[in-house]
Amino acid sequence: MTFINLSWLNEEGFVSIDPEAPHTIQGRFIPGCLIYIMAEGLMTPSMQFTGQAFLHTELNHKNPVVVGDTIHVEVEITEVRRTSKGNRGLVRALNRVLNQRGEVVLEYTPLRMIKGSPGSAPA
Repeated sequence: MTFINLSWLNEEGFVSIDPEAPHTIQGRFIPGCLIYIMAEGLMTPSMQFTGQAFLHTELNHKNPVVVGDTIHVEVEITEVRRTSKGNRGLVRALNRVLNQRGEVVLEYTPLRMIKGSPGSAPA
């Protein structure tokens, strides 16, 4: 509810336990942007001290998430290339966010600049 109030996403489906009109989604659903933010938070420990820039992404919401669901993120690295300067690389991934039933609820493809190892700078 704090996120809903802070972001002003006061749509009835996000805030009402007993909506005035029935929805096609059963339960109180969660904004897709919050699911994306939570997925990024789950990713943070794996990138601690290496991420330098978040450059781009495409988001595709597949299924709703409702209060009480559990999510996790599966990551597939799809592209890795060295930058032209310094010991950095560009890494693109396909991140799939799944609920406890194994349903994909969100897919996104972040492109990040990642710090390289000390000896990997181009000559």
